[in-house]
Amino acid sequence: MISFWVYAGLLFAAALGFILVPQLGLSRKHDDADRTRMNVDLYRERLHELQEQHRVGALDAAQFDLGRVEAARELLDDARHAENAVDFPLGRTIPVAAALSTPFLALALYLHWGSLDQLKLFHQRSVAQNVEKIVMHQEAVSLAATSDSADGWSSLGRAYMAQGRMSEAARAYERAATLAGRPPELLGHWAEAEYFAGDRKWTPKLQALTDEALARNPQEAVSLKLVGMAAFQAGQYSNAVSYWERLMAALPEGDASRASIAKDVARARDLTK
Repeated sequence: MISFWVYAGLLFAAALGFILVPQLGLSRKHDDADRTRMNVDLYRERLHELQEQHRVGALDAAQFDLGRVEAARELLDDARHAENAVDFPLGRTIPVAAALSTPFLALALYLHWGSLDQLKLFHQRSVAQNVEKIVMHQEAVSLAATSDSADGWSSLGRAYMAQGRMSEAARAYERAATLAGRPPELLGHWAEAEYFAGDRKWTPKLQALTDEALARNPQEAVSLKLVGMAAFQAGQYSNAVSYWERLMAALPEGDASRASIAKDVARARDLTK
């Protein structure tokens, strides 16, 4: 609880600085230049944080892409606001009054309605809304500007997967695979999206996709995971062990999913006895 208030105080101090510093009589041109540099620095820091989280396994590829898109969108929004800003006669009084009254209003609202659990729930809903906005943006970019770009369709597929829109993800990955010449990694992601869109039922289409992917790259991770799951569901536990052991061998030592796969291998081995 104490740490919450410490972080809240630090965030308020930072926000107060953003509002009050421009009121010190500096020229508008100097303020705009400082704001632009600050936004660029914040954007670079955010990218560095995302890269570090992705490197240590805290974020997967989809989450990393979503975070990077959101950071870029915020930078563009700030730039637009700076360009469209207009000086008003009360330009000093209103920001100062708002800055000083904000913490008291926030405290009153928190004590009346809030709790830490509710704040967490609100944060989760905000994240979901941000994901929806990013997906809509990527749809527009991918469909309108990069209709012939395999990377654009692949990014759209990852965004759909992160949102749970599996049927749309499958179509996006299919388009990406077709444009890119059916590389094994895109075939694997396409099969994965089809698998979850079809209520985890193994079909001849999924078998064909994974067979093609593994024929081109016997260590394609997503396909190995899927065929192992299919073998396990069919009661072919020794085959499941074989596929999952190949998957573990293909993954880097620090991959966060290795522990979960090891548990699946152990369970399948127990069932073969």
